[in-house]
Amino acid sequence: MAQRILVGVPPKNHVLLSHDEIDGFTDLGYVCKPVPFSRNDSTAPKMLKLWGVIVKALNIVKQLYAFSPEFLYLNSRFEPVATTRDFITVLLIKLLYIHKVKIVIKTHGSDVSILQSRSFLFRHMVVPFVRKHVDVWFFLSSEEKELVRQYDPALARKIFITANIIDPARSEASLAFRKKYALDDSKFKVLFVGRIVREKGVFSLLESIPMLPCKDDCLFVFVGDGPDMKELRQRAESLQVMDYVRFTGFIPDQECDHFYANADMLAFPTFFNEGFPMALFKSIAAGLPVITTRIRAAKDYLTAPDNVLWVDGESAESVAKAISILYGDHALRKAMSANNRELAKKFTRLQVCTGMHEVMNSIGHAQPGPSARLVQSKPNGK
Repeated sequence: MAQRILVGVPPKNHVLLSHDEIDGFTDLGYVCKPVPFSRNDSTAPKMLKLWGVIVKALNIVKQLYAFSPEFLYLNSRFEPVATTRDFITVLLIKLLYIHKVKIVIKTHGSDVSILQSRSFLFRHMVVPFVRKHVDVWFFLSSEEKELVRQYDPALARKIFITANIIDPARSEASLAFRKKYALDDSKFKVLFVGRIVREKGVFSLLESIPMLPCKDDCLFVFVGDGPDMKELRQRAESLQVMDYVRFTGFIPDQECDHFYANADMLAFPTFFNEGFPMALFKSIAAGLPVITTRIRAAKDYLTAPDNVLWVDGESAESVAKAISILYGDHALRKAMSANNRELAKKFTRLQVCTGMHEVMNSIGHAQPGPSARLVQSKPNGK
């Protein structure tokens, strides 16, 4: 009989990613069933958030009884708020579900301050409980695993490195698309995609524009929304660069994916605690030259100048310098594009899901060898 996986799927962000994984596991012979699992509304009162976590956890318990899976696979983050949610969810499962189920969590970014906390809640309840009862954590970069190992070696032994699935076919170059979003074909289009928060480097990118000799030939496209959007617009007005920028707001994944094939480069100067930033790796799959910061999964996979130019995400001068280099060097852009398309072959549905499958089926047995890990401790041999 085929093994079954109950898969926690978010309702808004990374929905396609979750369903890609479901399809990948299905291709490998699993029977999969989705169940809602995600963060609550960040603006809701604390008690309402807690109630939302409990309701979702009870629904998971209900689905566990209905589906009887071998694995419960949840998409989450490793940081104080999300891990507290995971603690409550796993606690209710352990209290209310009488059958065995292996619990697997995939962590889309992390903040190891939870392991440094002196709080009784985290030090003596949350972290010890999830360490004991979560069977496998999939993290998205070797840097994150090393950070965990420094503070909690026992937890780090349950961590394996994976990636996200990237499908380049979802991004298509289209004149109609460029017209729809006023992406002028005569301009060099510099793309940013992501949540509009300072830590994603959006202000450094915006503030680099007046420094660029080539700015009159460029269009800067900011795709996304977030709490700092109003301030970013105000900053654009104060810098008098509104003629050079487009702010699209939030766009669903299926539509957003086409921006990558209709731009000339990605500028992603993030200094956020990313795991495997989808905007960066979707751009790579589309063959875009990129500039970004040397952190997390970017550091695992990318080398300069073959795939990327590294920048300081908090320095507008650094961002401006990198944009100027790429704008002025067609040969470099062409080489980066070819290299990035080749690199993207590491992130197919088959490769990603096969790696996770091998790890998941090693639970309770000898630890898997290097072939079971999609990413080695030093993926680029560095």
